Amino acid sequence: MSLKDFLAFDSLLSDRTRLAIMATLTSSEEPIDFNTLLEQLDLTKGNLSSHMRKLEDAKLIKVSKRFIDRKPKTTYVASTRGSLELKNYLTQIQNVIEKVDE
Repeated sequence: MSLKDFLAFDSLLSDRTRLAIMATLTSSEEPIDFNTLLEQLDLTKGNLSSHMRKLEDAKLIKVSKRFIDRKPKTTYVASTRGSLELKNYLTQIQNVIEKVDE
């Protein structure tokens, strides 16, 4: 892969917030709820919601919505595709780093 190829790579993961969300989800063995993500990533509700919608639309995450004691609880996990996309993206970043270090 050349550096030019990297510039042509279009990924939702090039956004640092979505990258952080995916890294958080893929490193967790359990689903993570909305409020936990808010705390861990120090985002606003609107900002997090917007990024989660983009990741969900791209099928990089799976969303589960349910009620616990009449209160809504939304949890997220990285999909198989999402985990693979993150791994591929990080591999491409590593390839660029190696090219720069040559």
